[in-house]
Amino acid sequence: MDFKEKILNYYHLSESDFKELSKPIDEIKLIDPNSIESMAKIKDRIFKAIQNKEKIIVYGDYDCDGVSATTIMVKTFEKLGYPVSYYIPIRYSDGYGLNVKNVMKIKEAGFSLIITVDNGIAQDEAIKKANELNMDVIVVDHHEAPEVPVPAYAVIHPTVSHISDIYGSGGYMALFLSAGLLGYYDDYLVTIGGMSVVSDMMELKGYNRDVVRLAVNNLKTHQYRALISLTDSPIITEKTFGLEIAPKINAIGRLIEDKNINLLVKYLISENPDEIYKISCWIKNNNELRKTLTKEAVEALPKDEIEQEGIVLKLDIKEGLLGLIANRLLNEKNVPVIIFTEDSTDKTFLKGSIRSKEGFNVQKAFESLSKYMVAGGGHAMAGGATIKASDFEDFKHDFIELCKQYKITKTEPPSVELSVTDINFQNYEILRQFAPFGVGFPEPVFSIRNLPTKSLQFISFGKHISTPISINSKLLGFNLPENEVKTHQIIDIFGNLNMSSFRDKLTLEFRISDFIAKD
Repeated sequence: MDFKEKILNYYHLSESDFKELSKPIDEIKLIDPNSIESMAKIKDRIFKAIQNKEKIIVYGDYDCDGVSATTIMVKTFEKLGYPVSYYIPIRYSDGYGLNVKNVMKIKEAGFSLIITVDNGIAQDEAIKKANELNMDVIVVDHHEAPEVPVPAYAVIHPTVSHISDIYGSGGYMALFLSAGLLGYYDDYLVTIGGMSVVSDMMELKGYNRDVVRLAVNNLKTHQYRALISLTDSPIITEKTFGLEIAPKINAIGRLIEDKNINLLVKYLISENPDEIYKISCWIKNNNELRKTLTKEAVEALPKDEIEQEGIVLKLDIKEGLLGLIANRLLNEKNVPVIIFTEDSTDKTFLKGSIRSKEGFNVQKAFESLSKYMVAGGGHAMAGGATIKASDFEDFKHDFIELCKQYKITKTEPPSVELSVTDINFQNYEILRQFAPFGVGFPEPVFSIRNLPTKSLQFISFGKHISTPISINSKLLGFNLPENEVKTHQIIDIFGNLNMSSFRDKLTLEFRISDFIAKD
């Protein structure tokens, strides 16, 4: 069986399925925005506002999706020749979504039309207040809609607007409105929309897959300065958005506690090279600070409070870093982790972020702990929770009891078995024809069986595996120490294929994510 057949079997795809997945980029047709429910009503309202010279504000969110959605709308109005105002809320003082306090400020500033992006679908109280103050609110959102619709002027939403059963991102919903207003899909804004789909971990199927494929192609073709300035490698794939650009944008929302967060939108709409350079340095410096703070927080953790079955900690740290610390501890300790910090707006509450793996379901855990939950939600492997500070010790006790009952399980993943000679550029190019990979369509897991550990080479004083296969390929495994691996003679390794570039030399890597001992 050749390499392509192995991949088709892994995904249970036919040859005709593959042809549809890999159809030429110029055959991709995005949804006609004018077919979307309420688009005509929204366009009429916006063009009326432009004609009457009304003040319009775009109200976004502080993550990459929210920043992307805001950028798309602001750039669209710029292209229409009618600049509008925008606001990215501050995580620590504004919280998530449109709120009554900011609606009052918006009214005082003379605005009559609010366009919420990546929020709004559940902000009932704030929208009612806007209506009372004779302001219209257009909601462009993708979060789960409540049973009772918000009293907005109109809504664009994946299911409310009957666009798709697959949820797109907030940025993608904004892209539909952009195309409706402009009469075409702008390449740069499509790229920003595709980035938002990847960054917000939307399912890569159907219309999501199409826009991400277009986004990757556009970035390769046009090399947009603002986006390229935040990349770490000349190789452009969907990972460029998910692992290089989006984390840097998200770092600002995690750390910044003032209106400077709005520089992100200024950056993404800018065409001034000096301005782009200056703000990109600021973004990258903050991302490095985010890494440092996370590392320091993990190193300073009270070791005597780390339980063997699960980890529940209360730390004095920025709320935006909670998930990063929880994820790092999960990978180190392989037990469910929830990290709390004091709510910045009300010290009687704690806000927490939880991370888990197969075996311990976060949603089910939250159901069991519902008596403590002031607010919360998530999916099987991650979530957020707010509890009363006075309930912390009781919550901790019950959480650990759940961890004892439902342990994280380590199972061998389904994989495509390779020989060392299969790791070559030709097969990598075949693999990329199946891309983009992500939620709902993950990268294939590859395995190499019965590998003698004596054949492996290590770097960084035995911390990482780095073993050449050929002149342009190698096995690479981070944080797989020699003293742990070489306690076994034979192992099976699991991982993904990754292309890297150093000093213009391309190297194909089998990135080892795990191994199983055979002795």
